[in-house]
Amino acid sequence: MPYATHRARYFIVALLVTWFGLMLLTRPAHGGWSADAVEVHATSALCPLVSACDDGSRGAIVVWQENTASGGLLKARRVLAHGDLDPTWSAPAAVSSQDAARVAIGAVSDGAGGAYVWWMENSALFLNHVGPTGAIATGWLARGRNVGSLPSSSHRPTAFSDGAGGIYLGWLVKNVFIFDSPTNIRIVHLGPAGTGAGGWPAGGRAYGTVGVDNPTVMGFAMDRASDGGLWLGWQTNQMLAMGALLPGEVRAARLAPSGLGATGWTTSGIALGPYSVEYRMQAGLAAVYPLAQSHVGVAADGGDGAFVYHGQGAFDGSSVIFHDTLRHLDGAGATASGWAESGLNLGDRYDWSSSFPADISSIRALADARGGVYFGQPYYASEFTERLHFGHIALDGTCLPGGVGADQRGVEYAARGDGGMFIASFKPSGATGPYELDAYIGVGQSDPGASFFESQVSYYATRYGDVGLTATGDGGAIFAWSQAIDRHGVYAIRLNPTGRVTGVPPATIAHPLRAWFVRGAGVRVRGAGAAALALRIHDVSGREVARGETDGTIGEWTVPGTAELPSGIYFASAKLGGREVNARVAVIR
Repeated sequence: MPYATHRARYFIVALLVTWFGLMLLTRPAHGGWSADAVEVHATSALCPLVSACDDGSRGAIVVWQENTASGGLLKARRVLAHGDLDPTWSAPAAVSSQDAARVAIGAVSDGAGGAYVWWMENSALFLNHVGPTGAIATGWLARGRNVGSLPSSSHRPTAFSDGAGGIYLGWLVKNVFIFDSPTNIRIVHLGPAGTGAGGWPAGGRAYGTVGVDNPTVMGFAMDRASDGGLWLGWQTNQMLAMGALLPGEVRAARLAPSGLGATGWTTSGIALGPYSVEYRMQAGLAAVYPLAQSHVGVAADGGDGAFVYHGQGAFDGSSVIFHDTLRHLDGAGATASGWAESGLNLGDRYDWSSSFPADISSIRALADARGGVYFGQPYYASEFTERLHFGHIALDGTCLPGGVGADQRGVEYAARGDGGMFIASFKPSGATGPYELDAYIGVGQSDPGASFFESQVSYYATRYGDVGLTATGDGGAIFAWSQAIDRHGVYAIRLNPTGRVTGVPPATIAHPLRAWFVRGAGVRVRGAGAAALALRIHDVSGREVARGETDGTIGEWTVPGTAELPSGIYFASAKLGGREVNARVAVIR
C-alpha cells in the first residue's frame, strides 16, 4: 500500500476521533433534572415564542423562535426523559431556513423521536417535520411548507397526532378580499413524508358549509377519535347579502381516518341546536368575520363517543353574557346514556373577550384519560383579570372536584394521564401598577397535584418570553420557557403529581442500546433485554442509510446493508420496549 494512502487513512481516523471527542466535550455543562433548570439553549436574544411536545419516550422536543435583526430563526432541541439533551442532536435543529417574524408556533409529536412544527407568519400557516436526529425529514422542505392562510393573525390552527406517526392540522379559511364570502374549515392529514395519510388528499378536505342556507363557519374544534379518525364540532350562521347574518347551528360529525363520514355518518354531521351571533351586532361588534376565539370545544371520551362543549352569547345592554352547555354523544351521534338530550347546563358567565379577541379566550375541552372531560371557561373578574378555569365532569355527567385555572396569557395545558391535568401560564414583565403581578412563570395541577411558581420583580423589563408544556405519558410533564434576565435562553424542568422533579442526575445507567461497526460485516446491535427491536441508522445529514428489525429472540444482530458504509459518524435510533433509544456509531475503514 502506498505511503500516501497510509497517511490518508491515519488522517481520517484522527479526524473522526477528534470529531467524536469534540461531540462529547460539547455536551451541556448541566444535564439531568435537579434544583437547577436544564439549559436547553443559551442565547442573549429574546425568544418570544416557545412550544413543546413529547418525544414518544418520556422526554420532550422543545421549539422556540429566536429573534434576529430581520425577524427570527425557528429552532428545536430534544430533551431526553432523564433531563440530558439528546447527543445525536449536536446543535439546535433548524426547523425553518427562513429568517422571519412569526406570531405563533406549535409542536406535535410524531411518536418516533421527531416532531411536526407549525407556525404562522402573519396569517400564513406553515408546517415542517423534524426527524429523530434533528434533521428535516425526507419529503419536507428546509423552508417549511405553506399549507394555507387563516382569516387573521389572531386566529390559530388546531393540531394533534393521528396516533400513527402523522398529524391532523385544521384551521378556518376565508377569502378576506370578498366581504360576504363564507368561511369553511380546512383539515389536512399528513404522514411522516408529507403525503396525505389514511386516504386523504395532500391538500386536505373542506368541512362546515352545510345545514342552513348559505352557512358560514364561526368557530370549530376537533379531537382524535378512538379509531384514528376525527370528532369535529362547529358553529355556523346563515349569511345573507352584504354580509348580514341570521342564526345558524351547532353541529358535530364523526369522521373516519380517511376524512369521510364514519360508519353511519356523513361529513355533514348532525345538528345539536341553534347558534346566533346577534349579540355581536347588538354589542356593536363586527359580525361577518369568523371569531378568533372559538365558542365550541370537542374532546373524545376515550371510547366511541365525544363531549361537545358550546356557548351561546347574549347582550344585556351593557355586557355580553354566555350560556354554556356540555353534551355527550355516543359513537352513533345519539345522546349518551344517562345524559339529558339538552346537555348539561354549565351556567352563565360574563365575557369581555371583545377586548381580548385572540384564540386565548376560546372555550376548551380536554379529555381526562379516564372517560371524563375538563371544560375550560374564560372569565373576566375585572378589567385587570383574564383567566381560564377548567371544571371537571365525569363520564356519567357528575361534577368532580379538582378543577384548576391559570391566566390566559400564554396558557398551555395537558392531560396528566391519571384523570388530572397540568396548566401553565406566564407574565413577561413586572408590575407597573397597583393591580398587576410581577413577572412570573407557573404550572398548576388539578388536585391532588403540586404546583410550580417562579416570580421576580422586573418593572418594565421583559424577563420571560413564552412558555411551553407537554405531558410525557407517565403522569409527568416537561415545562419549558424562555428568559432574558438572570437566565439567558431556553430552559426546562420536569414535574410529576408531587411537584417539580429535582433528583434525577445526568444519565449514568447502562445504555439500553449498543451499536458498533465490524469491518466486513457491518453495524452490530445489541438491545437491553429480549424486547423486539426496530432500528434505523442515519448519517450526519439526517439521511436514513439502513434499517432493520428483530422479534427479540436474537440478542445481538447485524443491521442489513451496513457492511459497505463509508467512514464517518452515524446515529442509530430504535424503538425498544415502546420507547425511543439512541446510540452513536463510528465507522473507520
